[in-house]
Amino acid sequence: MIRSLILGSLATLLLCAASGCGPHPVTGGTPGTLTTSGNPLGEMQVNVYLAASLDTPIGFGVTAADGSFELVQPAAAGPLQLEPGKYHFTVESVGSPIVVPKKYADSKTTPLEVDWQPGAEIKLEIPGLKLPR
Repeated sequence: MIRSLILGSLATLLLCAASGCGPHPVTGGTPGTLTTSGNPLGEMQVNVYLAASLDTPIGFGVTAADGSFELVQPAAAGPLQLEPGKYHFTVESVGSPIVVPKKYADSKTTPLEVDWQPGAEIKLEIPGLKLPR
């Protein structure tokens, strides 16, 4: 009896691991793209701040290989849909070997500013970064 219970529990655990039980990516937030000289930047974290309050990000997104991202709430609590208005964005690497200048990582010095309107995609461009070969 106990052996059957243990084997059943182990089988359930293995089935969950194989089928992808666990956290799933949050989707459905405001979309955007990050590029350098027209080339996509993957493996970057994009943080978004209200222009009127640059101390704490209101959300973030992580870029895919094609430079695309969707904004999510802090701690990935759910998708982040921006309200119309002005926003600042910072960028940092989360695995990419590309070095981003420090001014892009600070909410007070970043030149990445967007006056966002509903239905628009966020397009962020960092000019002149050296891409790996």
